[in-house]
Amino acid sequence: MNRFTEIVGRGLVGLAELSVVAMLILVVADVVSRAVFNISIPGIDTIVASYLMVAVSFLPLALLHLLEENIAVDFLRNMVPDAMKDIFDIIAHLLAVAYYGLGAWIFYLVAVEAFHIREYVTGTWDVPIWPARILMPLGLLVGGLAALAMLFRALRALFTGAKPSAHDSTGAF
Repeated sequence: MNRFTEIVGRGLVGLAELSVVAMLILVVADVVSRAVFNISIPGIDTIVASYLMVAVSFLPLALLHLLEENIAVDFLRNMVPDAMKDIFDIIAHLLAVAYYGLGAWIFYLVAVEAFHIREYVTGTWDVPIWPARILMPLGLLVGGLAALAMLFRALRALFTGAKPSAHDSTGAF
């Protein structure tokens, strides 16, 4: 599961990277268009906010979790024995699986509703945003798989004594 999640996670990070590049190009093109021709490119703000920013925010979650690069508050964890650290890791991964799973389910329902009504934003041009609604549950679902993989890693560490624990990792595989 770790390997599958890593491959999918890296693919989603690649899409997020492309989204950053597209965002840079579109925003610069809009700024230049306004400065030179006094014309704004229609729909750019909606495309950037509804597609690209969402992709950049949600798609890298799985790889972020697998590499242990997510935000962690280790104040209490650093003050307890190693066995307790493993228990903290297991609890953290269980909470992550629950969070990602619940978030994926809620955003999946939002995506299904948006798909059914063919959601769009009205402006100079009507920009359909219903396709972008799938990015959130996709990122959270794969993030949940990553959390589940990390849970298995933490359980293995707890029962076999395998080290290093999750937070002692350098982020490399």
